[in-house]
Amino acid sequence: MTQPTVLAITLNWRQAETTLACVRALQAMAYPNLRILVIDNGSGDGSAARLAAELPPEVRLRALPENLGFAAGNNVGLREAIAQEFEFALLVNNDAFAAPDMLVRLLAETAPDVGLVSPKIFYAAARERIWFGDGRMHPITLDLRGTGRGQMDGPDWRHSRDADYVLGTCLLVNLQKVTAVGLLDEQFFMYFEDLDWSLRWRQAGFRLRLAADAHLYHEVALSSGGLESAARRYYLARSGVIFWRRYARLGRPWAIFLFRLGSGVKMVARLLLRGETAVARAYLRGLRDGWRASA
Repeated sequence: MTQPTVLAITLNWRQAETTLACVRALQAMAYPNLRILVIDNGSGDGSAARLAAELPPEVRLRALPENLGFAAGNNVGLREAIAQEFEFALLVNNDAFAAPDMLVRLLAETAPDVGLVSPKIFYAAARERIWFGDGRMHPITLDLRGTGRGQMDGPDWRHSRDADYVLGTCLLVNLQKVTAVGLLDEQFFMYFEDLDWSLRWRQAGFRLRLAADAHLYHEVALSSGGLESAARRYYLARSGVIFWRRYARLGRPWAIFLFRLGSGVKMVARLLLRGETAVARAYLRGLRDGWRASA
């Protein structure tokens, strides 16, 4: 049987060393029908030149003139994969590292009615501790829950399953069906584009799968500067408002509003008490800009 063709796509933004390590892990999968595309997302710091010099010749580099964000940057690669008639695309964060058998195990979970397949994701610094092991949607608030985050791997997490949500950290994308759904929504510069895509795939009648035997190791939040960076808090706030305003009808709108309001007040208070006033301001700007963008 012919093995499906796969284009792996990873974005680089000012992290050439990390991206080179990601590419080495992808190549170590030794899958014969895999090609790799690295997209420099307007780094402007010499990353593109270093990648051009150090990437293996069989790995293609595309340098964008500006940072388009996560969704739009990955869409550049997805459009290229579609134009070149690849059967699947493998989106993978540059700060995430594939196990050697990851792709084969992801492909084992594909089917005509499966749109996206996620690996089980572990912390890179604690390789038996789960970062993402499932994605359930809370029926009232629409929050992502049941991920297993922080738990040690064990029997409860060793079976593949359908999911409500999958995360953009790493996704095997069924390109033969993507035209029925559309690409990532570029209104989300960063964050929540994966939850939005998950819902759109499901609304179009496709399943999402979590491949429990496919493993990925993630260095969390490098691309946004750290867990409490102003950039991360801004884009989480902005994208979250867009997401919940768009999909509130799927849950309980007033419950979502009250829950998010309480969460926002707690976040601002926590940041201020810790003296992180710049991060708090960024978070509030994100809420404002998300409301305006989704009006």
